Amino acid sequence: MKKSLILGYGITGKSFEAYLSKRNINFDILDEQKGFIPDNFINTQSFFDIYDSVYISPGINFKKLFPEVALEQINFISDLDIFFKKNSSFKIGITGTNGKSSLAYYLEQLLNKASSAIVLGNYGNALLDNLEHTKKYSVIEVSSFQLDKMKENNFDLTVITNIQRDHIDYHGSFEAYRECKLKICRDGIKNLISDDETDLSNLAFQVFEYLEPKANLDSFELKDLPHRLEEFRTGFINDSKSTNLASLEYALKKIDFMGNLIMCGDPAKESYSNHNIEGPKKVLIFGRHAREIEKLILHDHKLVFETLDSLLRYLLEEKVEGDVLFSPGHPSGEDFQNFEIRGNSFKEKVNEYFS
Repeated sequence: MKKSLILGYGITGKSFEAYLSKRNINFDILDEQKGFIPDNFINTQSFFDIYDSVYISPGINFKKLFPEVALEQINFISDLDIFFKKNSSFKIGITGTNGKSSLAYYLEQLLNKASSAIVLGNYGNALLDNLEHTKKYSVIEVSSFQLDKMKENNFDLTVITNIQRDHIDYHGSFEAYRECKLKICRDGIKNLISDDETDLSNLAFQVFEYLEPKANLDSFELKDLPHRLEEFRTGFINDSKSTNLASLEYALKKIDFMGNLIMCGDPAKESYSNHNIEGPKKVLIFGRHAREIEKLILHDHKLVFETLDSLLRYLLEEKVEGDVLFSPGHPSGEDFQNFEIRGNSFKEKVNEYFS
């Protein structure tokens, strides 16, 4: 008797586990990095012949993991496709290289004032954990990984905030990445394509007014997303949500920053050869990937530190003047588990050293 396979055991993989368990469906889990390896695991087509369905997590790079097997040769299922079939809400798809989380956060606030909405998807609230929600709107932040594995597009309205260079290590080229992002658009619905020049709060109001034209929220003040240009104490800005160079450049331009920039993270995913940083008087780099970043970043005043602690001690002991912007420009890599933990750690240590 065949059974199902969960491929990847992150947030989505665990939601697959709960979904299948609730329906008494027998399954195996494959995630070698986390120690989940079925007894019959072999990297060949014959392995997939054992399973009638493969529930695939967004971040799984199937081509690299199984180069001899085409994804289309197996009966794969994504969380998006299940959600499309099982939930009857109005589904708003939001993607983009940068700004998608902020836009989703703004839009949820607006829609909950006039109606009811929930933010799901790449934002952090798993789609399958919210299959039975009864709110009018689902605001779904969608990554290129999710769009890559989406079989059928059933969004009711879509927004692309911008498309910049990102995730080249996964998609292979910027062109492939761009095409994947554009998969969110479909005929017969409202598709908004914006750019880095568009104010995200204004864009949220634009979408809201289209969806709820009779509502009046002129005096409504939006709350900003945590870890995005968050000035948590005078002179210190936490922008840990910056996980790529386009996001870093957006931050520098947005606040016309000329102080001390702190960077960290793993530069591998964008596969870039060099990047010129203009504006900040100093670029301070720390962490396990610091030397890699130093070689790729072009700036006249770069300093490298092993740890965030040593970097902050330098700022304190040398009495370095100017504001401090923590905008890593890369995903966490080996330094932190995710950008939230990274941002919280930065705030805690700054408050410790500069109290």
